[in-house]
Amino acid sequence: MVLELHNTGLRRQERVAPARWLARLLVLAGSLSLGACESAVDFSQWASGYNRAVERTHNENLVLNMVRAAYNRPMHFATISVVRGNGQATPVLSAFMPFQNLTALARNGATLTPTFTVSSGFNFDMASLDTSEFLAGLLTQISPDVIDYYVSNGIPREVLFNVFIESIEIATDDHTETFVNNPNSPDHEKFIEVLHGLLDSGFTTESLAVTVPVGPVLTEAEAKDPLRLQAVAQNGLVLEEAGGGYRIVKSATTSRFCFKARGEALKKLPKNALCGANNLPDEQAGQKIGSGLEGRHNASLKVVTRSTGGVFNYLGNLIYRQVDSPAPYRLALTSEEARTYNYLGRGDSLIYVLKDTVQAGDLVRVEFNGSTYSVPADKQGYSALVMSIVSQVLNLSKSVNSIPTTSAVVVR
Repeated sequence: MVLELHNTGLRRQERVAPARWLARLLVLAGSLSLGACESAVDFSQWASGYNRAVERTHNENLVLNMVRAAYNRPMHFATISVVRGNGQATPVLSAFMPFQNLTALARNGATLTPTFTVSSGFNFDMASLDTSEFLAGLLTQISPDVIDYYVSNGIPREVLFNVFIESIEIATDDHTETFVNNPNSPDHEKFIEVLHGLLDSGFTTESLAVTVPVGPVLTEAEAKDPLRLQAVAQNGLVLEEAGGGYRIVKSATTSRFCFKARGEALKKLPKNALCGANNLPDEQAGQKIGSGLEGRHNASLKVVTRSTGGVFNYLGNLIYRQVDSPAPYRLALTSEEARTYNYLGRGDSLIYVLKDTVQAGDLVRVEFNGSTYSVPADKQGYSALVMSIVSQVLNLSKSVNSIPTTSAVVVR
């Protein structure tokens, strides 16, 4: 009896073994298929979608503040300070295995269904930039170094000087006249006339290498102090003779407005107003600015730049003149340099905004006070370029310290 029962157990094991083997094979196949699915997941669309959303938000924030400035409303700036991604990919294996006949699973309708569930999402912190550090940058005049950066990168001077210059003052021997770059002023056309005259005379910017004194004049004994000499060498400073003693100086780069003139135009301009003046003989330059502006020969020139906040006010004034002024006006750029740069041929306006005229494919569109303001893609002029420049200059007002940690609004 014992032997017979033992044989029966063997026969049962022989019948069950193929079923176990098949089940293990199905599980292995399912695992391999899930692994293949997992490796094929592409997360790039999530990242690019987030990038487009941030681009749209940033562009809308720029134009919205320009529109606010157009109607003398307070401007408000915010930034996305932190982004958190929580993408998940979950493999699931579902199996249906009837047990009527374990040796013939396929004939009994056994199935193995691998599925792959993908979920994604982003959490981000939006910080209000109402901090003293940011506002200090917003209200500080834009440095000629910034303007020279764009000039040296080929951005048309007519674009840059209209956006960044607040006023031009021309003083003759007995008279001083100030031309303010305000589109709402009845004298705005006079500023445009003066600016075009200066551009025709080669008005531009340049970078200069200069030395800046560090500390007082030193005696010979002080200058030979080994510790001082070591500090000078370690910090990239230079020791120069000055006023019967020695002075520590450091090299720096600064920028300024100047004229690139040739031929007869050189004699109409003082040497200190010419670009690369240190490389020009004195006899090649005149004594006062005689730039060809009628009635303004023998003059001196003073240029005042805007702050970043002033740039928003200026562009807001241009928008108001286009969409709500009783005498509609848009600033068209006419210099050869600007026309050459405008290779897309989508208009000649410095900035072009429509009110309550929505078009498919608008570059940017915002709602304000019940109306829609949009920058069309086909007739934008230099709008995209101006928005790009303003965005970069605005970012110069930001820093890690200007982004608050306590006033952040978490958007989920």
